[in-house]
Amino acid sequence: MHIRRFLSVTCLLGAPSFGSAQALHEGDQVPAFTLATLNSPRPVFSSAAVAGKLLILEFWGTWCSPCIPALLHLDSLQQAFPQQLQVVGVAADPEARVRTFLQRRPVHIPLAALLDEQALLYRYFPHRTVPHTVVIGPDGKVLAITNPKAITLTVIRQWLAGQSAPVEAKHDELRNPLSFFPADTSTRYALRVQPYLVGLGSQMRRDQTPGLRGRRVTFINTSLQNLVQQAYQVSHLRVQNQLPASRTSYEPANLFCLDLIVPPAESRQLFNRLRPELHSRFGLHVSVRPESRPVYVLRRLAAAAWPESNKPEQASWSGKGLEAEGSSVEVLREFLENMASKPVVNETNLAGHYDIKLAVQPEDKLPEVKLSLQKMGLTLEEATRTIDVVYMAEQKTP
Repeated sequence: MHIRRFLSVTCLLGAPSFGSAQALHEGDQVPAFTLATLNSPRPVFSSAAVAGKLLILEFWGTWCSPCIPALLHLDSLQQAFPQQLQVVGVAADPEARVRTFLQRRPVHIPLAALLDEQALLYRYFPHRTVPHTVVIGPDGKVLAITNPKAITLTVIRQWLAGQSAPVEAKHDELRNPLSFFPADTSTRYALRVQPYLVGLGSQMRRDQTPGLRGRRVTFINTSLQNLVQQAYQVSHLRVQNQLPASRTSYEPANLFCLDLIVPPAESRQLFNRLRPELHSRFGLHVSVRPESRPVYVLRRLAAAAWPESNKPEQASWSGKGLEAEGSSVEVLREFLENMASKPVVNETNLAGHYDIKLAVQPEDKLPEVKLSLQKMGLTLEEATRTIDVVYMAEQKTP
C-alpha cells in the first residue's frame, strides 16, 4: 500500500538545508568516506576498502514507494556482479525503521541509515528527490548522477570494460519552488501557470507566510488529473479520467506548474476557484455523477473512547503515516483512501476534533493497517455505497 496523492516517479524530501560548496559532479574525485551499515558482516562500510570496484550509492527512503523496486533492481545487479560492483543504500530514515524494512525485505546490499542533513555524503551529493543514484568509477571519480532505472546490465558491463556509457543525468533544483512565483501579502488575487520545471518532483505547497497562509496554493509539476482531484477535493479513486493517452502520460509536456492566490475573504473557497480554470484554461469538461461503488467503510468500535482535542488544527502525512492535532476524522479518511485500493467512506459518527496518529509503512498490507486502526478503536470493512465520481474529459467543440 502506498500514498498516491500525487502522480510521481520520485519522492520528495524535505527542503534541503545542506550547503552545496562541496557538491561533486561528474569527473570529480570523491574523498574517502565511511558509513555505519545495518546488514553487513562489517558494521562500517569504507569506500577505501572497495577501491578498484564500481561503486553505486543509492539514496532512498523506506517511505518512498518508487524507491523500493529501484533498490531491488540494484540489488539484482549486485548479485550479477558480486566481485566487480558494490552497491550501498543510504536511507533518509531512522535506524530502527531501516531494520524493520530489512526484516520484511532482506537485500544483499549493505544499507545505512543517515538522517543527518549535514552529513558529508549529502554535501557531496545534494538532492531534493529520491531515488537518487550516484555512480563512482574504480578510479574513485564520479561517473554519473542519475536515476536507478538508467543503470542496466549492459551499462554496468560497459563501465567495467572502461567504456563510456552515457546515461540520463539527474539534476535536482534545490531552490524553494515558491521562488519561481514571487508574491507578497499585498497580492489579493493571482493565477499563474508555468511549464514543467526541471529538477523538481511533483508537489503541492500551501504557503505558510503570514498574510498568505490559507489563501495560496502552488502546484509544481502537476498533472491535469491531480489538479482535478484538488479542485474537487477527491482522491484518484473517485476520478474517471477519460482524456486521451497523449494528455495523461507522465512526461514533461503533460506536467505544469500553477500558483493561485485568492482574497482573504475567499480562503475557504481556495480550491473551488480552480474549477472554472479547468474549463477555460485547460479545455476540460468535468462532471460529477453519483454511482454505486465497492468501498471500505470506516466505523467506530462501540466501546472506543475518542477524547476531543482543543489544540490548533494541523495535520501532515507521508508514506510514514499520519499525524494530526485538533483535526476531524475526515483527515484520517482521506489519508486511508489515498493509500487504499477502494474509496473510504466515514461512518464513525465522530464529528469533533481529535488528535490522530497512525503509523504505516509502504510494505504494510491491509490486515496490518486494520490492526493499527483497531488499536485506535476503529474498523475498516468492505461494503457498497453510493458515492460521487468525478468524470474528466476533453471539452467538446461546437
